[in-house]
Amino acid sequence: MSSSVNSVRRSTIALWIVFFVNGAVLASWAPRIPQVKSELVLTDGQLGWALLGIAAGSVPALFGTARLLEHVSARTCCAVAAFVFAAALPGIGVAPNGWWLGVVLAGLGAASGCLDVAMNTAAIRYQDAVGRRVLSRLHGGYSLGVLVGAASGALASYLGVTVVEHFSTMSLGLVVLVVASSVFLPTDAVDSEGPTGPMIGKVVNGSTENRWARWLAIPVSVGVIAVAALLAEGMVTDWSALVVARDFGGGATVGAVAVVVFSSAMFLSRSFGDVVVDRLGSVVTVRCSAVVLTAAVAAGFVAQSGPWPVVVALGVAGLVLGPLFPLAITDAADRTSGGAAVATARVSAVGYSAYLGGPPVVGFLADHVGLLTAFVTIACCCGAALLVASRS
Repeated sequence: MSSSVNSVRRSTIALWIVFFVNGAVLASWAPRIPQVKSELVLTDGQLGWALLGIAAGSVPALFGTARLLEHVSARTCCAVAAFVFAAALPGIGVAPNGWWLGVVLAGLGAASGCLDVAMNTAAIRYQDAVGRRVLSRLHGGYSLGVLVGAASGALASYLGVTVVEHFSTMSLGLVVLVVASSVFLPTDAVDSEGPTGPMIGKVVNGSTENRWARWLAIPVSVGVIAVAALLAEGMVTDWSALVVARDFGGGATVGAVAVVVFSSAMFLSRSFGDVVVDRLGSVVTVRCSAVVLTAAVAAGFVAQSGPWPVVVALGVAGLVLGPLFPLAITDAADRTSGGAAVATARVSAVGYSAYLGGPPVVGFLADHVGLLTAFVTIACCCGAALLVASRS
């Protein structure tokens, strides 16, 4: 019994490390963007095209990996993708121009997309094997990786460490973690058949499923939860510092604190999200998240005028948003055809499209109605969407 418990613990830690590495790599790059832009003498437009390489590499990799996992174990795919992802990080620092930077970022995006599907698939299969939820706490490792990666970038910039030195050091440390943990990753089988639940597009209770469900290939409610959760997360990550610093007069320091508070709350809520969902159930968890998110935005952004109530509101938002995306992946794997890998790829593609596309939408709306109005409106729309999805 003790040996079995130790094996489960080692496998959980190994998977957690893989999630941590996935979060840390690109988060290390984000704070160094201004320096790389300056060193390569890029215009804003040229940098934008280079950054598009991440999405250009990751989206095809999401679906390609789902097919790959029909023939290769998620354990093998996790280990290889995590190693390549971490090892390729220094390539950013040696890119000679914007075009090569875009190529490197596309490669990193492909490795990230591959790793994302592989690690979530491995986690879903492992979760089924051990008989309890673990996906949310594993995503907590991702959130902590984002915090550590971003902190390393900020510290390296402050100390005057070059981009190549910073990324090489970070890469070495992450590669060591990957190699050390890969031995203990849980074994799994490839997806040879779909789940036992209803098949998308077949007759269920005398009627075909909604045409949007067939088009998305995941239940509409799951897609809505993924979009609302990651849209809100992306918006807060990219825009909250500016809202707090400028619109509420908090200044740059308080604006930075707001992002740290939100990210820390996401880490905390994901680390304990499995326990919360087990206690409350998926439906109640989503409903509570919807109500609390809307109430926090109303209280912090509308009813108050100072920056600190807004920081608290962002922390509360992080606490309720954290468990939602892992919950969506788990529900998709339980309710769609094609196996865990296909479900993970579909939910990730839908959710990350909102995560990547949401912040530019906020910027567009801000030009017409103001940033604060756009921020509050989208947050409340996400809350309403979650509430509707919880009833499906």
